[in-house]
Amino acid sequence: MARTLEQILETENEDIVVNAEAKAEAMLLDIHLAEVRALMKKTQNDMAKALGVKQPTIAKMERPGRDVKLSSLKRYIEAGGGKVRLDIELPDGQHHRFQL
Repeated sequence: MARTLEQILETENEDIVVNAEAKAEAMLLDIHLAEVRALMKKTQNDMAKALGVKQPTIAKMERPGRDVKLSSLKRYIEAGGGKVRLDIELPDGQHHRFQL
């Protein structure tokens, strides 16, 4: 019988699992940048013009594994007409929201 992902991860080296989770989380941010741009019905060229950069710069921001600074994310979203809000969850479960 096939094992579930959870069963496989339980037997895997903890360092490998932590590293894989970190990479997956980073990839999710990259995917969302391109998704948000598509939701705003903007092309990479549109975003580049609004930000005063060239299209390859936008492609680089959206590339998997790219660590985007919060200030760059803010400019990116605002260039498409959006706003950035940050939601922080504390260990006790409280949420604090900020508009950047």
